[in-house]
Amino acid sequence: MKNLFTLFVALCLLSTIQAQNPGEIVFSNSPIAPNSPENLKTEFTAGEHIYAVAYLTDAVKNLYQNQSPNGTLQVEVFIYEKKPPLYSYQQPSEEQLTFANMWVTGTVKDNKYLVVDLVPDPSKTSAYGGKEIIYKKFGSKYEGPVNFAETLGKLAPGKHELKVTVHCYYAPVATGELTITGDDFSTYTTLAEKLNNSAASAGAASAEFPKAVVSDPAREVRMKTALLNSNDWKNGRFDATEILKTAITYDWEIRRHEISGAIQHRYCIAAMAVKTKSGECAYYKVTFQEDYAGGKFQPLRYDGAGDKVVLKCEKLK
Repeated sequence: MKNLFTLFVALCLLSTIQAQNPGEIVFSNSPIAPNSPENLKTEFTAGEHIYAVAYLTDAVKNLYQNQSPNGTLQVEVFIYEKKPPLYSYQQPSEEQLTFANMWVTGTVKDNKYLVVDLVPDPSKTSAYGGKEIIYKKFGSKYEGPVNFAETLGKLAPGKHELKVTVHCYYAPVATGELTITGDDFSTYTTLAEKLNNSAASAGAASAEFPKAVVSDPAREVRMKTALLNSNDWKNGRFDATEILKTAITYDWEIRRHEISGAIQHRYCIAAMAVKTKSGECAYYKVTFQEDYAGGKFQPLRYDGAGDKVVLKCEKLK
């Protein structure tokens, strides 16, 4: 009896998924359960949250050719606005408003659907802080919902017809359309700021300080000195008041002249944990270099750094 009930539930779930057409994107103003989507809609008013699920013809990983089964896959999400034609005999045009790269891994790659939160409630989204759906940060802002909300915040008063398209392996795999109407879209600008703050907090909670590939205390001291003496540190490029910890994440690699083969320099990379000006903890991936001259390597110097990654201070213990 138990097995029959389990089979019945499984068939119900399967029929629900199959009820959504492959290649279709559905929308709601509340989070959507992919296996049992409810409260779907295509008409929204300015300020409403927008969630989406894209249904695919196959599992995500099967839509990519020659990709590592254990790797991270790049999914592209585009938002277009449909513009009415100037003349009756013309077709509507589509203007790309924005797009974002969504990186997926883990069990997400086994699904025949993709959850795409467009402008979600910051407290009800899985877009940030997870390990299987990742939106990267550029400068001070995150991709994904932050960018989508910021884009909607720039819409003029009135009714807008939007088209959302998801690409896998640079080809469209699902499309959906919605309309959004309102006299003031500025609430999305405020939402973008809240989402960005939420993403930063979520990222901090899940971030881990990189592991060292080699231990070299003497070199780590030289790295710290070189960073503190750099112009980037002195002019405020780093949001930091002190260096807390160093881990060499990429050991020495020699670069040679491409024609003569002569040694030019060697470089290495370290994760440098800092205390930020606001009292948080963060780290930067910092590159250091030693030029080669007179038959020997010169003193170590700072060569550049990546973006700040915020993390919980206890992760540095």
